[in-house]
Amino acid sequence: MVAVVEGKIAFGRDQVVTSTQASKNFGEMRRRAKSAPLFVSDRNDGIDTVIVGFDDFEQMAVELERLREERLYAIAATRLTEGDADPNRRGIPVEEAIGGDAFAKLVEDEVADPVPDSELFS
Repeated sequence: MVAVVEGKIAFGRDQVVTSTQASKNFGEMRRRAKSAPLFVSDRNDGIDTVIVGFDDFEQMAVELERLREERLYAIAATRLTEGDADPNRRGIPVEEAIGGDAFAKLVEDEVADPVPDSELFS
């Protein structure tokens, strides 16, 4: 993984490679990227690509998904709290919220469910 300092990624000179180095020595770049990400510079000395090992990438993807879910739950909790505090709040029937066709499908799927709820939670 990389360090983040004041909202910017921090890395050392040994992690910066040129696009020529990356293309000519891709096997070595892949090997090096397993221990630390490599930052590929373009002709203008700007970083435009990052080579990262799969384990680090997977860890970042999993963490990002976890943070997205936490954010979604926080937004939902805030909305529920605000709704509960609003004396003018009115409930919306599910059929109205999802539409008649989707509601009919939901009811149809519920009727076709071969396992009763009582058996699911026994």
